[in-house]
Formats: sequence, C-alpha cells, structure tokens
Amino acid sequence: MTTTASLLARRCAIAIAAVAALAQAPAARAAVKAAKPKAPIALAAPKSFDAAVAAVEKATGAKAADLELNGKILLATEGRSFSVDGAVGTRLLEGSHEPFLKAGFYLFRHERSFGLGGSRDTIGLVASADREALIRRVGTADPGKKVTTDQIVAWLAALEKDEPFALTEVGHDFVAGIFKAVPKDPAAVARRCAELAPELTKGSGSAIDLLAEEIKVNRTLYLIW
Repeated sequence: MTTTASLLARRCAIAIAAVAALAQAPAARAAVKAAKPKAPIALAAPKSFDAAVAAVEKATGAKAADLELNGKILLATEGRSFSVDGAVGTRLLEGSHEPFLKAGFYLFRHERSFGLGGSRDTIGLVASADREALIRRVGTADPGKKVTTDQIVAWLAALEKDEPFALTEVGHDFVAGIFKAVPKDPAAVARRCAELAPELTKGSGSAIDLLAEEIKVNRTLYLIW
C-alpha cells in the first residue's frame, strides 16, 4: 500500500526533476544537436479498440495490462495500460496520439517517472476521445486540495481558446502536452501556468524564466501540483 509519506516523496522528487530538466534543457539541446534523434512511433489510426491495443503492444513490446484510474480498474474493453521506457513513451505519443484521437481513442502518459530509480512510465489507452471526461475519470487535482479537478478542466478549456494544444499526459497530480504553435507571449503563458500550479516553479527565482524558455523553444505545456 502506498503511504502518504511515499506519495509526498514521489511528488517532491518529480517536481525537482521537472525543474532540473527545465534548467538543463538549453545545455542538453546543445549536447545532442549533432545526434540524430529517434523518429516518433507513428501508428496508423486503428479501426477498433482491440486493434489499437494490439498496435501499441507490437510497437513497444509491452504487454497490455489493467488500467487503474483514480483507484478504479477499467474494464478491458474501456482501457488498458502499457509499462514502457520513458523515451519510448515520448516517441509513441509524438507519433500516435493524434491519429488515435481522430479514431476515437485517447492515448496518453498516465505516470511519469523521469527515469528515477530505473522506473518506467505508464502509457494509458482509453476507448474515448473526450479529454475532459478523461481528466475527471483520472481525478487530476492538487493533493493539497487547493486546485480541484473542475478548476483544472475549466483552466485548460480557457487556455485552449487562446493557445491551442494537444494534451498527451494526464496523471493524478499533473497534466502535460504541447502547444500547436509557439504561444504569442511565452512569458505570459508561463506566469499563467505558475499561478495555477505554483509547485512547478517553487523554490527557484529563475524557474519562471526557464519555464517561459521551454514554452518558447519546445512549445511545452506542463503543470504539476
């Protein structure tokens, strides 16, 4: 059983890793500039949920397992999960999130490990393309109860009107995705994100600037509570 202490430790570790990743992003990009990145895993739009599950299994080598959202295990016909290396998960979402969504299936990262302790990420797949319904089913919220699921859903809807994005990650205390174009004012979007999710920039005076740079350069949308 996961204790409250272990959950808090995990949240702190992930928040620290996220801020550290933002801080290291410029140097990391320079270091790998000459390296040829692996291509996204682009799967064709599946014709059925079973076909979608089979395609992900074949592409990642991960066997489908139960998907648990907010303490409830979904029926196998409604949702499945896949345990994958973080880099593989990123390539899968980059290449297959949109075609799966158009086919009526939501492919998303449900648990992010940032490679801590050799942990793997959990990719979820549900038989629905309804983003708001998925967020509510996951129960994404601030564990400290300062930000509710309803507030997150409303905030994302308002942001999308100004700056369209694809939401590819939905966890119990985080969401993430990519803006479809570089936001008109990355600094303003960074401040907007920090207001809703202050944990993301907590404890670092330069974190808000790093977040703005990440939004500008990589079109990253990331919130954690």
